[in-house]
Amino acid sequence: MAAILRFRKLCFLEPVKCSTVSVQSFEKPKNDEKQSFEQPQKPESLVSAIERVLEKPKSKKIKKQPKEWRCVDSCCWLIGYLCTSWWLLLFLCNFLPANLPGLRVPEAPGVRLKRDGLTALHPVVLVPGIVTGGLELWEGRPCSEGLFRKRLWGGSFTEIFKRPLCWLEHLSLDNETGLDPPGIRVRAVPGLVAADYFAPAPPLVGGGGGQGWCAKHIKAIMNIGPAFLGVPKAVANILSAEGRDVAFIRSMAPGLLDSETFGFQTLQHIMRVSRTWDSVISLVPRGGETIWGDLNKSPEVENICYTSKARYLQSSSKENNGNDTDAKRSFHVKELPRYGRIISFGKEKLELPSSQLSIIDSKELMRGSASRNSNTSCGEVSSEYDEMSRNNIKKVAESDAYTASSLLDLLRFVAPKMMKRAEAHFSHGIAEDLDDLKYTHYKYWSNPLETKLPDAPDMEIFCSYGVGIPTERSYVYKLSSSDRCKSIPLQIDSSAYGSDNGCLKGGVHFVDGDESVPVVSAGFMCAKGWRGKTRFNPSGISTYIREHQHKAPSSLLEGRGTESGAHVDIMGNVAFIEDVLRIAGGATGAELGGDRIYSDIMKMSERINIRL
Repeated sequence: MAAILRFRKLCFLEPVKCSTVSVQSFEKPKNDEKQSFEQPQKPESLVSAIERVLEKPKSKKIKKQPKEWRCVDSCCWLIGYLCTSWWLLLFLCNFLPANLPGLRVPEAPGVRLKRDGLTALHPVVLVPGIVTGGLELWEGRPCSEGLFRKRLWGGSFTEIFKRPLCWLEHLSLDNETGLDPPGIRVRAVPGLVAADYFAPAPPLVGGGGGQGWCAKHIKAIMNIGPAFLGVPKAVANILSAEGRDVAFIRSMAPGLLDSETFGFQTLQHIMRVSRTWDSVISLVPRGGETIWGDLNKSPEVENICYTSKARYLQSSSKENNGNDTDAKRSFHVKELPRYGRIISFGKEKLELPSSQLSIIDSKELMRGSASRNSNTSCGEVSSEYDEMSRNNIKKVAESDAYTASSLLDLLRFVAPKMMKRAEAHFSHGIAEDLDDLKYTHYKYWSNPLETKLPDAPDMEIFCSYGVGIPTERSYVYKLSSSDRCKSIPLQIDSSAYGSDNGCLKGGVHFVDGDESVPVVSAGFMCAKGWRGKTRFNPSGISTYIREHQHKAPSSLLEGRGTESGAHVDIMGNVAFIEDVLRIAGGATGAELGGDRIYSDIMKMSERINIRL
């Protein structure tokens, strides 16, 4: 009776549950009819049904909804994959057998030469270069907190990403004096740690060692990737802070580098800093039209523009029989680049004969420099372009082409402060009379065409550099479409292309070289200027050309390559290292095999008409 009363109370208070119970209690389970017939289910008693209803419902587990996939998750997974792959490769590199094909690490040249009996005889002096020479901070602005006596240049360059504007400010020099700005001191890192590779140094001169010092103390000079006669890419750097890489980026993403929306203005910042470095002027082409060609011709008149396959066949032909005529005939491009026009405004101007070109006289160009803006409306001056009127900038483009001789006037027009400082330290001409006392001034010492080699007939000079890589030689420019303040008004015309496999690509003409220095700049002095007794080499110091045909690395284990001819990577070239070690061990140039030439440097040198 008590159970019935409890059931009535439950139905009165919770009718929904009651109806549910009644259905669950008296409905037949939906099973197979045959199974139901064979084993009839016993009806649930009323009391057990009531007790089951009165039980507290068990809490159901709430299923977690899957999280929405975000960009951060993708980045984390990507980093995880990269780290895992790196550790896996590191594990395989250390634990797999070293004699597997493609995994064998080449034997160090020093180990092999020592096994062959080579011993050290002469000490080696290393001269640091711009890439790995170290600069550290001794005094700086508040933004440089924590960087005292740490590297700003030649390190990991992590500070570029952390505080780029502060980094650029401390690497800039005073635009008037060329010295450190007030409150900033940046100095070279001392010791051997600052020089981990040889670098092209100025040609050796007598200096203050006295008569016979070089002959007594120096056995040989090895110039590695030397830019004796400058590089055209220095001109592009001064004019627009560009090169072939920047021109390629412009063609792929127009406006990105100059975007005000993102606040990049990368090229403007680079130009502002690099124009305070006088050393950039030391790389401007030397020797004028005599070396680099005029409006009609240049030493590379027979230059061949070829694909990588043609380059391989050409080098193979030379190595096998010393005759590359067939290779040249097969891959020769029927176009005659006028490389002497280092800067041209418009691709169509490249094809015109010199008689149809509009050339502005240098005196007329320099007269325009007097009408520079004294008060710019752009606020703080970012570069010397901000001090020029638009009419003066257009006047630059009115001259259709500039050669190595007229380039200097162009640079004096667009960068007068920089040129005024730099020309007190560097010269770019050809000496008429090397016995003139004016050539004893230090500003001529870095130009091999305006100084003599020392009196050291037993000394040897080597020009060692890479070949087989397209190298910048001349440029097609145009006026920028932007008139806004603090913009660069000149830029490489990345839409200018030549014929298929031609030398003109993306507004840049290419010739043979080591990717930075053309062959004519690296090899001419050893091929002709210093070869034998000349007015530049009065004692007849022996000179040798040691070219290294570029070959890209075949696997990741080679790093940058053991047969690389690139300007910096050549320091890992096994053949080059062997040359250095053999010379340090007492070998002469003749014992190394004399000249090793893959390029047309000898023919180029013959076309250069210079008084020796």
